Parts: sequence; structure tokens; C-alpha cells
Amino acid sequence: MAIRIPNRVLEAVVLSVLKEEPLYGYALTKKIQLQLPISDSTTYPILRRLEQKDLVTTRSKVFAERVRKYYELTDSGQLYLKEACADWQLFSNQINALLGEH
Repeated sequence: MAIRIPNRVLEAVVLSVLKEEPLYGYALTKKIQLQLPISDSTTYPILRRLEQKDLVTTRSKVFAERVRKYYELTDSGQLYLKEACADWQLFSNQINALLGEH
């Protein structure tokens, strides 16, 4: 995809997936990749940013002698997701109106 996805949209995508269930970074990336071409090098900085903004919390869990860091949506994250979805809906409607159906 040649279109650069804005950070706010990527944050909303991550939060939307985490709304379903807490996930560790690799599993989250794989789930997003079913719909969008996104890499680990994109996902992890977004997760750090969301954690710094208190939109997700983390907990560590040992699995097969490795520690996995699970991310979970906070109440603030749910509110942010709702606002970001409303912003996206408005933006996409405006772009669709300008570009039309081709």
C-alpha cells in the first residue's frame, strides 16, 4: 500500500484489536497483518506510545521460558478509541465525497 497511514489511525487500529482481548506484541501484529501490511517495527513504537499515554496497561507472563508482555486496553484507551473512530468516520466520509466512486 503506497498510502501512509496516520499515527492516530494506527493507534486506533491497535486499540481496536486490543478491545477484543489482551495480546502480546507479536500476536497483535499478526492479527493486524490479516488486514493491513504492518511490521513489528511499526507496532512496537505504537504500543510504547499508547502505554506512555496510559491508553494500555501491560503485564508480563512467562510462556515456554520466555517472558511475553501483554497489552490491555484501559478505560482511557476505550475513550480514545471511540473518539478516533468518530474522527476516522468523518475523515473517510470527506475523502470518499471528494474522490467519489471510481
